[in-house]
Amino acid sequence: MRVELEEIQLVEHFLYGKLSEAAELDMEVRMLWDREWKEQVAHQQLSYKALQEAGRKQLRQELEQIHQRLFG
Repeated sequence: MRVELEEIQLVEHFLYGKLSEAAELDMEVRMLWDREWKEQVAHQQLSYKALQEAGRKQLRQELEQIHQRLFG
């Protein structure tokens, strides 16, 4: 796997609590020492939150459409 993809996967596992304690500690230390890495983690976290919110918005719209069809 390409290095960039491995880093994205590592950050994803960190954000979702899928790392071992040692790997999580390594991530936290790396974020303390490497500002660019910390920013990358923050950007990825923000992206996931935006996607999650977009999904929720779409679901609300679909539920509203169903409600309108059922109850007019």
